[in-house]
Amino acid sequence: MLLRKMKTSRYLVPLVAGLVIAVLALFMVASAAHADNSSCGWWGSYWNNTNLEGRPTLQRCDQAIDFDWHGLSPDASINVDNFSVRWVRTYQFAAGTYRFKATMDDGMRVWIDGRLVIDDWNEGNLRTDEVDVRLSAGPHEMTVDYFEKGGNAVAGFTWVALDGQTTQPMPPTQPMPPTQPMPPTQPPTGMPGNPGVIYPTAEVKAPYLNARSGPGVDFSVVGVLRQNTRVAMLGRDTSGRWILIRTDGLQGWVNRYYLYSDFPFTSLSFITNPAQPGTGQPARPEQPMPQFDAMVNTSSLNVRSGPGVQFRAIAVVQGGTDVNVVSRDSNGWVQIQIPGSVTGWVNGRYLTFR
Repeated sequence: MLLRKMKTSRYLVPLVAGLVIAVLALFMVASAAHADNSSCGWWGSYWNNTNLEGRPTLQRCDQAIDFDWHGLSPDASINVDNFSVRWVRTYQFAAGTYRFKATMDDGMRVWIDGRLVIDDWNEGNLRTDEVDVRLSAGPHEMTVDYFEKGGNAVAGFTWVALDGQTTQPMPPTQPMPPTQPMPPTQPPTGMPGNPGVIYPTAEVKAPYLNARSGPGVDFSVVGVLRQNTRVAMLGRDTSGRWILIRTDGLQGWVNRYYLYSDFPFTSLSFITNPAQPGTGQPARPEQPMPQFDAMVNTSSLNVRSGPGVQFRAIAVVQGGTDVNVVSRDSNGWVQIQIPGSVTGWVNGRYLTFR
């Protein structure tokens, strides 16, 4: 009997030790995965078409936009020609003026905080466009679109401070939503809400996404959503960066850049009573605050019936007019709503976004 116990202990001790090591390893992996996806530089979405249409074929982290594919493909899943890419990132800038440079073959567009600053969406040989932009101190969102039609494929994007500032990186963001529609949904069962209200939906595109008790990383985590989870969108905070979502058994705030939806985030109601950090109390949606999404930055601007100069002008809006953004197309045109007046399309370069 004693010999049998000794033999049992001989095999039991290594087994227990192995289980402990495995549990610790899983904990470390889960902790890393549940961080807020802050390890990569640019979040890149790749399409097998030149117009960023439909769902991306490939998504990955790209540390820099500095590519010369020499007429080859970015990945085995992507075409050699006739592909497009959208890179998105948020970066912490010091206050100052910066020179942004976009190098391309074929075409490229660049937005900073929703403002189109470089627009060269054309086929052509290798070239570089530059623009100087004055930025305030703090995080700024950058979006770079690129397409390759044929021949050589080059994409580069850099910037330099013109008055000696230094910068520190911030966590990247998820891409702006593609145009593939998702149907609205009824509120999930078992959750508080307004009976009968139909909320727009979105899908989680990060591997893991923290839902928080309030709109910001200072709030406690109330749950973790997995990739492709569909959620109802109840509203947004006043910055427009955080969305109050609901799914079965969970309600909380998530960063909108980790969601895909064809419903314009700017059309969501504002949440005017977000919880304070540490309270753990999710907010409830209220009526929208009087706030506008953009302002006309030219002396006068034609409002058209569709997204392009081939559509007829249905109104003229004067410089300095506040407007709300309804949607955008892939060519820089923005559908706006003028309070108390018409809804139509304008060229996004003549709007200053807030």
